[in-house]
Amino acid sequence: MKNRINQNGFTLIEALVAMVVLTIGILSLYTMQVTAVNGNTTANRLSVATTVATNCYERLWSIPYNDAQLSDTAGAKTHTQAEITGFVLPQGVTGVRWGVTTWLNNDNIDNDQDGEEDEDDETDVKLVALDVNYTDRNVAKTVAITFYKN
Repeated sequence: MKNRINQNGFTLIEALVAMVVLTIGILSLYTMQVTAVNGNTTANRLSVATTVATNCYERLWSIPYNDAQLSDTAGAKTHTQAEITGFVLPQGVTGVRWGVTTWLNNDNIDNDQDGEEDEDDETDVKLVALDVNYTDRNVAKTVAITFYKN
């Protein structure tokens, strides 16, 4: 058999090594794509839940102080989205709940935590704690907003 001094082309081993390197690169891109899709899905669900929380906050903020939706629950989150007329939960959001605590000017409690009990700025103030529950990849999560209503 003659040895050819001027050989052109690739050997079978060189071709196989090149295919393995290319395959590893393509699999890395696939993993990156799956991670990006999962991240976008999580961000979308968080955005939807935050939008629902903001919508509920704006609705509760705009109703009168003595409305039944703002009745005192001593902080227990017993009010639900069913109390808001025409409100429909989007897909993925499992519930909206809120609780109301009314500050009284004669309760001997420093409600605003400024060191003084029962001052004038603690009169006719309601603390509203709002939770929006949603699921993200079968994990229950919550977006919480707390605000004052007077």
